Amino acid sequence: MRSYVFCPVDYLTFILPPLLFIEGQHMKITLRKASALQNSINDAIKQIDAKTEITLTEFHDPEAEIARAAAELGANIARRNGLNSALYDIRDCVSAANHTAGVNAKLTQVAAVEKQIQFYSMLATKSERESADVLAGKLRKMAEDKSERRMYGYGDTVNTSVLTKEALAAYKARVAELKRDKQKLQDAVLEANVRTEIVLSEPTVKTLQAEGLV
Repeated sequence: MRSYVFCPVDYLTFILPPLLFIEGQHMKITLRKASALQNSINDAIKQIDAKTEITLTEFHDPEAEIARAAAELGANIARRNGLNSALYDIRDCVSAANHTAGVNAKLTQVAAVEKQIQFYSMLATKSERESADVLAGKLRKMAEDKSERRMYGYGDTVNTSVLTKEALAAYKARVAELKRDKQKLQDAVLEANVRTEIVLSEPTVKTLQAEGLV
């Protein structure tokens, strides 16, 4: 079952051609396509020329050329402002839809699980502790060492990990479990992105048609 989030009429939201549903002059787009669309809008904005200077020769009519370039600049500024407004309006719509569909909460959980994966992965790669017999032997040897270097404080300590083989195995198992949890959450996010749609208003459709995006 799909869920829908209606954007206000004055929202300039955009969608990509694939997977569009058109009803009258309204359009519906999934969150997944809305995400891809934001990249397309950014690309379109980058392509708009905001040139403020022109080059003239003695063969040009200066005032005519300046007027032409100024008109072109004005049109490009209007296009750029429209696209920029659309970009942030669609983000607003997507944000509302993400909240309704529980995507934001799941993404927060994914981030939390990823932190735990990093932490336990670090622990799982640590070395195993020395056995009691090995440690006792090293300490005994150190105590029996009467060499000159001991007089200067060399070889006065023995380092060992505190992690047992069982503890390391438990950390590795925890990492595997956390990765499964993360995958389940990401699958749920993907499902929500495909299932949840936003509804675009008639003014938005007209703007998209003018830009050749639909």
